[in-house]
Amino acid sequence: MKFAQVLIGVICLAVSSFANDIDTLFARTKEIYKSDVSRDSVEHLVSFQKNDGSWKGPVYGKKGHMPIEHLANVRAMAYGFDQNCSGNLDNSKFCSDVKQSVIRALTFWFAHQGDFVSDNWWMNEIGVQRELSPISFMMWNVIPQSLRQKIIEYYPREPSGNGTNRAWISENVLVRGILERDENLIHLGTRNIESTMLVTKQEGHQMDHSFFMHGNQLYNGSYGKSALSLAARWAFVTRGLAFAFSQNAIQGMSSLALEGNRMMMWKGMADAMTVGREISQKEGNKETQDYLSIIDYLTAVDSSRGQEYESWREEIQGGEKSSGCLYFWRGEMMVCKSMGHYISLKMSSSRTVGGEFLNRQNRKGLWLGTGVLSLYAHPDDYKNIYPLWDWSMLPGITSYGEANLKEKRVTNKSNYVGGIGDEQFGAAAMILNRPKLSAKKFWFFLDSVVVALGSEISSSHNAAVKTTLDQRLVHSEILMDDSVVWHDGIGYKTLDGQKINVKSEKRTGNWASIGTQKIEENGDVVSLWIDHGARSTNGNYEYLVAVGVGKNFYQEKSSLEIVQNDGKAQVVYDEKLKVLAGVVYKRGRLDVGLISLSFDEPTIFLLRRKMDSCLLKTVKLPNVNLEAANETEISCPIDF
Repeated sequence: MKFAQVLIGVICLAVSSFANDIDTLFARTKEIYKSDVSRDSVEHLVSFQKNDGSWKGPVYGKKGHMPIEHLANVRAMAYGFDQNCSGNLDNSKFCSDVKQSVIRALTFWFAHQGDFVSDNWWMNEIGVQRELSPISFMMWNVIPQSLRQKIIEYYPREPSGNGTNRAWISENVLVRGILERDENLIHLGTRNIESTMLVTKQEGHQMDHSFFMHGNQLYNGSYGKSALSLAARWAFVTRGLAFAFSQNAIQGMSSLALEGNRMMMWKGMADAMTVGREISQKEGNKETQDYLSIIDYLTAVDSSRGQEYESWREEIQGGEKSSGCLYFWRGEMMVCKSMGHYISLKMSSSRTVGGEFLNRQNRKGLWLGTGVLSLYAHPDDYKNIYPLWDWSMLPGITSYGEANLKEKRVTNKSNYVGGIGDEQFGAAAMILNRPKLSAKKFWFFLDSVVVALGSEISSSHNAAVKTTLDQRLVHSEILMDDSVVWHDGIGYKTLDGQKINVKSEKRTGNWASIGTQKIEENGDVVSLWIDHGARSTNGNYEYLVAVGVGKNFYQEKSSLEIVQNDGKAQVVYDEKLKVLAGVVYKRGRLDVGLISLSFDEPTIFLLRRKMDSCLLKTVKLPNVNLEAANETEISCPIDF
C-alpha cells in the first residue's frame, strides 16, 4: 500500500512537472513569436475589414492560390493586441475591436479553408502554419474554444519529409503539442527537429558540414540557414526543460554553424554559390544579419564554444577573423579567405547537383557548379549583379554561349572532382563533362592568389568556347595589356601569353529574367575571358588572379612555375613558398627537380615543406567517400 502511494505521488509529481514545463514552453514560445507593429497600422486593418471578416486585397477565389495575405493581416492585428491589451481587455475599445476583428477573420478563414488550397504543397503544409503560430500564441486566451480546435487541426501529428522540410513540419508538430498540451507530441516534434542537425547521408547536414537539399545540392546559405535558425531557436526555447535538446544535437548544430555556414560567408556576405536557386532573388545573399539571433541562441545553449560564436559575430559585422583554405568534399566547394579577401570555387560531379530550375527561379543557371570562381576584395563586389550577368560566362567557367536551364536539375557528368585544403594553400581539380563540351581544369590557391589551368578543351558546339576569368561590377579604372588586366585591386595575367579579352559596358537587366521579382537593375559590368574558338579540339589556358594587388603587380618577379598542363597532369610549383600542387590523371611518375612522386591512380596532391621533411597530402579520384586527404611525411631535398 505504501509503495502504491509513493508511486502515485511520483506520477503526480511527474505530471505536475510536465505541466509546469508546458506552461514555461508556452510562455517562452510566445516571447519568441512577438513582434512590433504600429497601432495605426492595426487600426487601419480593423477599419477596412469587411463585415464577413475578409479584406479587399487578398485574392480569395483563385483556384490553386493561397490568400496568405489574409492571415498576414490577422498576424499583424494579433501583434497589436498583444502589445496594447494586456490587462486592459474590458476598458479599451481598441482592444475589443481588435479582438473581434481577429475572431471574424479567423472564422472567415476556416469557413472557406476548403477553397484555400495552393498548388505549392509548401504553402499548404508549412506556410499557413507559420502564419497561424504567432496568431495562436498572441490570442490563445481570448479566442473561442471552437477556433482553438480548428487551429489545432491545421497542424500535423506526424513529422515527414527530409532536411529543412522535415524541420519545418516537425516544428508544426511541436506547436500542436504545446497548444494541445500533449507532451508526447512535444517530444516528437523536438526529437525530429534535432534529427535535422545530426549528420546524414540523406538531405540535410553532411559530414563535411555542407547542407544538402533537393538531392545532393549545396544549400547552406538558404535551406541550411533556415534549418539552423529553426533548430537554434527551439534549442533555446526548450533549454532546461524536460523537452531540451540532446547534447549530440547541440554539437551537430554547432558544427554546422561554425564549421559550415560560418566558413561560407565573409564580412556580412553569404557566398551566392551557397543559396541555390535563390541567387535569382534580389539581396538573396545579404541576409547575414539574421545570423546574429542564431548566434544568440547558440551561445545560450552551447557555452563551450562561446568565444567562437563571438568571433563569428564580429566577422558578420566586418571584422573577419577566420583564414585559410577549406575544401568541402561533400559539397564540392573550396573556400579560401582572410581579412583581406574571400575566394571560393564551386564545382559539381555526377554525385551532386550543380543547379536547379524550380518555381520559376534560376532559369539561367545552366553552368552553375562547373567551376565558378568567386573573387571578393569587398563584400559588395557582386552585389545584385545577377540580372546583369551574361550567364553563359560565369566567373571561372569554361563554356559556350547558352545559359537557359531547361531541365529541373543539372550536373556535371564526371565524378572526377575533388580538392585539398591546407592552411593557406588549396588544390582542386575537375574533369568537365557537359553536353558537347569537355575539359580538364585545375586550380591552385596560394593565399590571395589563384592559378588556374585548363587542358584538353574540346567542343562539338558551333558557338565559341570561352574560359571566363571574371565578370563583375566596375568599381575603378581598368588597365590592360594583351595578357594583363588590373581592376579595383585585382590583377589578372595569362601565364602562357594568351590574350585576355576585355569588355566593359553599361547594362540593364530585370530580376524577372532569372526569377520571379520584377525589379530592374542597372550597372557597369566588365567581362574578361580567353577565347578558344568554335569546335575546339585541344584548347588550353594558364592564368593567375591576385586579389589585393597594385597596378604594377605584373612587374614583380614571379616564383611560380607551370610544370605541366596537359591531358596527363596539371602541376604548379612555387619556388619561394616551397609548395608543389597538381593533379595527375594517369598512373605514373612525376619528376620536378629533385622531387619524384609516383601515383598508381588519378590523384590530386599538395606537397609543402614541413621542418626537415615534406608533407604530402593526396586525394584519389574519384573521391566518393573521402573524409579527409591522406597525409604522409616524406623526405625531400634540402633546397625544395
